[in-house]
Amino acid sequence: MTRAVLALGPLAGRGYHGIDVAREFVIRRVRAGDREAVTRELAAYLAHIGEDLDGDGLDHDIAHWEVEYDGRAGVLLVVESEVGEIVGTAAVRRLDAGVAEIKRMWVRPACQGHGLGRRLMDRCLEEARGLGYRIVRLDSEQKMEAALHLYRSSGFTEIPDYNGNQRAQVWMERTL
Repeated sequence: MTRAVLALGPLAGRGYHGIDVAREFVIRRVRAGDREAVTRELAAYLAHIGEDLDGDGLDHDIAHWEVEYDGRAGVLLVVESEVGEIVGTAAVRRLDAGVAEIKRMWVRPACQGHGLGRRLMDRCLEEARGLGYRIVRLDSEQKMEAALHLYRSSGFTEIPDYNGNQRAQVWMERTL
């Protein structure tokens, strides 16, 4: 099998065929040296959903991710290729006592369709359990059909708006 070489240029517009996702991608907690790559991926996430950074409002967690996801009340995860390229993110943060929220779940479009979203979701739920949360919530846009399918198949069910996020049309929750 030929291994995909990941770099920002070659990723543009290409998918990954014949890759071993379990072996070639690692999901791990963010490290200090990931700053530039995480900033790039979070910007790509916002561009993908067609939004500008609102660092003082809805996107406070992106603008201040190193504080928001410090490993105590929340964590930021990255998807890393075998050559060290960050190609996705997801975060778990505290909403309330016993309640966490999944945020910024993102895998580059060129890397989608290989089970990375499922692995990222499983790791988010594992992290939430490890941090002592009993309930996990998330919000999404209605147009994110593949993401909504993943959330439903991961045990999330729809609930009323819990956070007033103007970008979202769907709010979900599951018990751990």
